[in-house]
Amino acid sequence: MTPIRVAAHVDLRYTTRRPTGVDKHVARMVRGLAATPGFDVAVAAPRGQLEGGRLPAASSLAGLPVRPLPLSNRVGRAVWGVCGAPTFDRLCPGIDWVWSPQELWAPGGRARSAVTIHGVTYFEPSLPGRDAPRARLERARLGWFLRRVCRHADLVLPVSPYLERFLVDRFGLDPARSVVVGNGVDEVFFAAGDGAAGAAHDRDRLLVVGGLNAWDGGERVLASADALARRLPGMTIDVVGTMDDARTVRSCAARGNVRRLGYRPAAELAAMMPGYLALLYLPNVESFGMVALEAMAAALPVIACRLTAVPETAGAAARYVDEDRPADVVDAVEELRSDPAARARWVALGREHARGRDWASCVARLAAALGGGAPATVPS
Repeated sequence: MTPIRVAAHVDLRYTTRRPTGVDKHVARMVRGLAATPGFDVAVAAPRGQLEGGRLPAASSLAGLPVRPLPLSNRVGRAVWGVCGAPTFDRLCPGIDWVWSPQELWAPGGRARSAVTIHGVTYFEPSLPGRDAPRARLERARLGWFLRRVCRHADLVLPVSPYLERFLVDRFGLDPARSVVVGNGVDEVFFAAGDGAAGAAHDRDRLLVVGGLNAWDGGERVLASADALARRLPGMTIDVVGTMDDARTVRSCAARGNVRRLGYRPAAELAAMMPGYLALLYLPNVESFGMVALEAMAAALPVIACRLTAVPETAGAAARYVDEDRPADVVDAVEELRSDPAARARWVALGREHARGRDWASCVARLAAALGGGAPATVPS
């Protein structure tokens, strides 16, 4: 049987830095599809991002076949944003699909085109500073890109049903050309949860993952820290991640119950998670919610808000709070601290909810979509 030939159109900067959720998706999905029988996958990337014609050794995709592109990503975005030439099949002859796992658009020509959509941050009503000039500009740029993709791509691959509904309602995406591929949870988080049975946790520590910034609800985290200091003065909040903004960091420095731990690799973060009382998850904008699923897999209860895609992803397995009432956060913390049986129930609910949300399932949905089959739906 002739394999399906796929050019994975990638900006390699997303594969050489400390990984975000989008970066994880790029690495897991491209490598997963390349390992799937019946597919012949090569990474299509600008020649200027390669090292000696190969993918950089530091890239999460290192070792995969590569198709060098003569256009930089900046030039490619500008050219393909306004016209349909040159088509991708001219740059990568012989391909069946050009697929971008990270929101790059290029017309396929005789090849079919597929684009993964990860977020619509600047359209979210809950985005702080939504009406600021920069946000308006970014919203216009994102709208231009999404409009072209929804009209012209053969296949659009949102990572969540939440995103799919937005694209259908706002940009007229035909649901028949959309497949929700989802995001997965790395095995290290499931392994950490497996090893946490009966293990002790510190009832005086909460975990935040991502950073202290407006998108991730940094102000809400600090407001919760203040409320905790008044009612539970022994509680501390550890923040893992480097996506901090300077103003919030300055505010954090004045508080003795918030610690910034910086970046932690996935294996280390997973091993840390079961030792906390809970994950505090109050993002202003979220198009999926990978952090919540990772915590659940690692046997860590989740205290979450109901904004954007969070309730869809976390389902009934999170302890929800009113994100604008810090006292509500403290009530949830007190509940988990004082009732070990209740915490154990949230752990069990989370573990069950996270089960089946692995990268292999996401790759299988992608392979079925590109191969013309009927992909399995994302678990609800």
